[in-house]
Amino acid sequence: MLNSFKNIIRKRKIFIGILFLLSLIILNFLFPPPKIKEYSQTIYSDNGILLNAFLTKDDKWRLKSSIDEISPQLIIAIIEKEDTWFYWHFGFNPFSIARALYQNVTSGKRVSGASTITMQLARLLEPDSRTYLVKFREIIRAVQIELRYSKKEILEMYLSLLPFGGNIEGVKSASYLYFNKPPEKLSLAQSVALTVIPNNPNFLRPDKQTENLNSIKNRWLNNFKQNNIFSDEEIEDAINENIESSRYEMPNLVPHFSLVVKNKFDNDRINSSINLKTQISAEQLLSNYVERVKSKGVSNGAVLVIENKTMQIKAYCGSKDFFDNSTSGQVNGITAIRSPGSTLKPFLFAKAFNDGLLTPKMKLLDIPTDFGGYQPENFDTKFNGWVTAEFALSNSLNIPSVRLLKEIGVSNFINLLEQNGFKSISENKNNLGLSLILGGCGVTLEELTSFYTSLVNEGKMFSLNYLNKSLEETGIPVFNKGAGFLIAEILSSIERPDLAIEFINQSKLPKIAWKTGTSYGKRDAWAIGFNPNYTIGVWMGNFDGKGSPYLSGAEMAVPLLFDLFNTIDYNSSKKWFDIPDNIIQREVCSETGMLPSANCKSLIYDYAIDEISSKEKCNLQKEIFVSDDEKIEYCSDCLPNTEYKKKLYPIYDPELSHWFELHNIYYEKIPSHNINCTRKFKEGNPIILSPSADYEYFLETSNPQKVMLQAASEPSVKFHFWYIDNRFYKKAASGEKIFFEPKKGINEITCTDDKGRTSKVNISVKFY
Repeated sequence: MLNSFKNIIRKRKIFIGILFLLSLIILNFLFPPPKIKEYSQTIYSDNGILLNAFLTKDDKWRLKSSIDEISPQLIIAIIEKEDTWFYWHFGFNPFSIARALYQNVTSGKRVSGASTITMQLARLLEPDSRTYLVKFREIIRAVQIELRYSKKEILEMYLSLLPFGGNIEGVKSASYLYFNKPPEKLSLAQSVALTVIPNNPNFLRPDKQTENLNSIKNRWLNNFKQNNIFSDEEIEDAINENIESSRYEMPNLVPHFSLVVKNKFDNDRINSSINLKTQISAEQLLSNYVERVKSKGVSNGAVLVIENKTMQIKAYCGSKDFFDNSTSGQVNGITAIRSPGSTLKPFLFAKAFNDGLLTPKMKLLDIPTDFGGYQPENFDTKFNGWVTAEFALSNSLNIPSVRLLKEIGVSNFINLLEQNGFKSISENKNNLGLSLILGGCGVTLEELTSFYTSLVNEGKMFSLNYLNKSLEETGIPVFNKGAGFLIAEILSSIERPDLAIEFINQSKLPKIAWKTGTSYGKRDAWAIGFNPNYTIGVWMGNFDGKGSPYLSGAEMAVPLLFDLFNTIDYNSSKKWFDIPDNIIQREVCSETGMLPSANCKSLIYDYAIDEISSKEKCNLQKEIFVSDDEKIEYCSDCLPNTEYKKKLYPIYDPELSHWFELHNIYYEKIPSHNINCTRKFKEGNPIILSPSADYEYFLETSNPQKVMLQAASEPSVKFHFWYIDNRFYKKAASGEKIFFEPKKGINEITCTDDKGRTSKVNISVKFY
């Protein structure tokens, strides 16, 4: 009977216990503790130095405090002062509550609060008047908090929310704003001061007056001495250290970068990729350099440093001085859209290498060319005739680049840029043409510098890494690794017009590849450089768009680029790129850069991409039947029985032959064809240089203008016969310029050479 009664009692207790727990769970669900307050967004360098912090939405400096970054003396002091049994109780201390209740009732006034750290945290999260009912609610909230969080988390939240006067909350905020240092570097005196200020923050705040603060601080230090909390020597030093009245500014380093990552990430703590040593070096170099060149009409610049293997941004200078309003320093030159000049050319050549269209020694035409009314010139207004691809790129020649872009296709090149982050180009792609490759578009320094890393990282494109973390992406293939290596080899040549003489023999300068750019009107000067370790982008100019005769990439941006590499990458272990396994060396014809044929006389070595680069053989030299005196050319139809021989002649592009003629450049010409030959030739039609095919001409009605006719043919052609709308107009020497007055509407123009070969173009003429 007794055992049966005990079982009933035990079951009832279990039932009551379960009911109590269920009630707690339901109440906790129905009345959850208040949410943790929003913390200030903070940004740290790659080694944990606070770079910047931002006010919360309620305009508080409320920096989240971690136990690991707070002085251990402060932790000990605040627990000893506020809640000795913090690690033992479950949110409230019943003995302290009973004692406080007794003292308050017997004295008739509030003598003691008996609040634990957890209860104080509950009050900080849900402030209210001091009543017994509110105190009971704090106890309930404290239990809820203890159920949800660890002791470490509770202490960190408490230390992050303590009031320190004005809009300052949390020991980390107070440490920076009152003592100008991180909380782990606080002295014992400063640590104890921060434990007493929250008791009366507006009365004890250090930026108002410190007499009362020092007095209360010393009283607590003596209390700690009596309880042997700290050594006598530590206590003595802390008592002798007076807290001085002060109020500092929150760190505001790397402001352009900080604003970017603030908007990019939602975390209250952002461990960024910035290396403060590299950042400070870049800032000083940029600022000093702008000071040196400001007399040349250049007031600003921007620098971006990317570590290639991690894609981390190591330095980010949006202007020479963020706080200089006179030069619009708060404009971010790294994200500003500017004309890129020639800085896109390496990607065009990389695509040509990647697609097997070119190798470094293959030749491109560098002669005056009319691209449907667009007639670009080289930077020095000179032309070189026939140049290798590597010469064209290293000397940044415009004509070969435009011709190459036309061959590859503007839309294909735009797709390449669009797929790799060039937003302005993507938005305006329908309005872009051949001038794109010479800077007729808009890009940012961030887009450019980021894309240059694809030439380094085995042809793969990775996202920029703003955080201090390893590279997690696999990368998007853009070029094969051989194409990037070929560009690096070409752009590392020191035999270039954009390399000042004073830099050639600099022993400190690490080997780098670089490309310059100058926008139309000399408003932007660019230099992008890279080696195995870093890719660095430099922009120089004025944020108001004003140009300067000194604003060229070579003159204005390259010196700063070299200074940056000298400082940031001096004596690095990785000197240069290894030759990729898909790069081969092969013998090619020295005149064309193509694989040699039996007729090639001189051979050189050239790099090529295995199984990709063109395997077309050189066909420049051809065997021609000529008379013994080499004055008459024969074809198979008019070959005489005797007195002839075979001889090799170079067969150049008609446009190039024409250019040779205009500039009196000697080359061996095929003699005139046998005048008695009746054969009609089907190949080698004349190339009409002017007018441009399918071009629309606008002419003044009051001032009649003429249109030029000019064509180029192979050297053996002596005359051209011109027809306008199928009516004979005039005979002219090959390459000769003649003119005609067009009619309104469509004009059909035909050119026939003296071998019967014909070419036609149509132009539209409008008068106004």
